[in-house]
Amino acid sequence: MANQRKLIFKIIIILIFILLIYFSVKYFLPMCKQFNTESGRAKISEFVEKAGIFAPLLFILLMALQIVIAFLPGGPLEITAGMLFGGLFGTIFAVMGTVLGTLAVYGLVKKFGRPLVHFFISEEKIKKFSVLEDEERLSFWVFVLFLIPGIPKDLLTYIVPLTKMSGKQFLLLSALARFPALAVSVVIGSNFIQGKYWLCVVIACIATVIAIFGFRMKNKILNKKESN
Repeated sequence: MANQRKLIFKIIIILIFILLIYFSVKYFLPMCKQFNTESGRAKISEFVEKAGIFAPLLFILLMALQIVIAFLPGGPLEITAGMLFGGLFGTIFAVMGTVLGTLAVYGLVKKFGRPLVHFFISEEKIKKFSVLEDEERLSFWVFVLFLIPGIPKDLLTYIVPLTKMSGKQFLLLSALARFPALAVSVVIGSNFIQGKYWLCVVIACIATVIAIFGFRMKNKILNKKESN
């Protein structure tokens, strides 16, 4: 029975992945090309305005789906949020989608447990995050790991529900920790659509430096904990 559920889940994930590829090729890539021209950007802005509340709702759902299907990258969606909705509303919608996706993953892991997590992450990789076994400082480690660049946040979203952390606490800590990187991506998209390319480059360079520092910090934290 467990194997049947796992097979069904895999089939559903594959079908969703195929649909995402289809919609990306048919709609997303042509839309990206239109961002390069002033007339194209005007058409996209007009489409978003006509779509009304359905445009942000669709984006929020896509953002949530990207977290549930952990191997899909979130950066392009976050940048697109800035292009479509601007810095402020793009960030708000991205945060809403992130929280919704995190809530969905937490519920799924609590229901199906480790077999579901192993669909995305091997037990060996889970063990690398042994810092999460420190129950006294669990909140601290969850916040730090979600804050540090270079750590696969969506995979981590599947690991944390295996601990004793409550759903409310997890949602709050992960949302706060993910906010800076998420906001930076949205702001880059917002400035790009306004033609502020140099500002985008500057922000991207600063973010890269921080990411390199964060990556080295991540290795020190995980390697130190493993050695202990």
